[in-house]
Amino acid sequence: MPVDFVSRHAYTSGPARHVPFGTRQTLAPADRLLEQFAQPRAALAGTPLADLPVHITEFNSSYRPDNPIHDTAFHAAYLAPVLAAGGDLVDSFAYWTFSDVFEELGIPTTLLHGGFGLLTHRQIRKPTYHLYAFMARLGDRVLARGPDHLVTRDATGRVAVLAWAPVDVTGREPVPDRHTVALSVPVTAPDTASVYLRRSAVSEEAGNVFAAWSQLGCPASPDARQLDALREAAEPAHDHRALPVAAGRVEVDLTLARHEVTLVELTPVVDRAPPWWDADNLLDPPAGTSPVEGTAER
Repeated sequence: MPVDFVSRHAYTSGPARHVPFGTRQTLAPADRLLEQFAQPRAALAGTPLADLPVHITEFNSSYRPDNPIHDTAFHAAYLAPVLAAGGDLVDSFAYWTFSDVFEELGIPTTLLHGGFGLLTHRQIRKPTYHLYAFMARLGDRVLARGPDHLVTRDATGRVAVLAWAPVDVTGREPVPDRHTVALSVPVTAPDTASVYLRRSAVSEEAGNVFAAWSQLGCPASPDARQLDALREAAEPAHDHRALPVAAGRVEVDLTLARHEVTLVELTPVVDRAPPWWDADNLLDPPAGTSPVEGTAER
């Protein structure tokens, strides 16, 4: 039978050390995943199979569905450079798995149990889910990339930046509470004086259902109020503001929190405010006063 494609799996965790109701493992740096992505093409070079599509049909940090690293903000920041660069090496790479509904090692004992999924039982979004959601909002043209960022543009001129904070896989070295990324981004829209910045972020402090669940006392089966609180805590933090454009560029200075993954979208602004619009004077001042110098009475 002819061979249609080549596939392999890729994981970066070491041998399992079993603890009550879970597993702990060492973890290799994320670039080891990219090395595994590249291995099939290197192995097949010069053979009749060299030009076949290569698909990574499973990848993750741990190959165990009971390792809590899967549930953390650390995990999203750890995998961000893999998602940013993996497409250069293979035709597809599939995160294992979409949800925590998984039965190979038995029935999970708690809502957050280290499952493979991007979603918990009851469909609560983990930080790595948001990493994928951020990736889905990137443009199709890559403008720049670096060890902690990927900059893209789409056909409308919207620029989207994915940035991530560094992680330490040993668990021994202190990771900075703040990481800075400074970018100078070209703006292609002519005669644009500003861009609208929309920022979405997950970190140890935001969009982190694992942290909220721990703060709630790790309920095995959260009640309705607890589920509402967890869903709220699982949503990314958002920020928005206008940035000026100078000489066709906008300066973007980002400060990322510990284990943060952030998406910044820059949309050129077309000012359509009518000539009479004045947002600084929304209230009608009392008679005999000016909008600037009013009187105050007690």
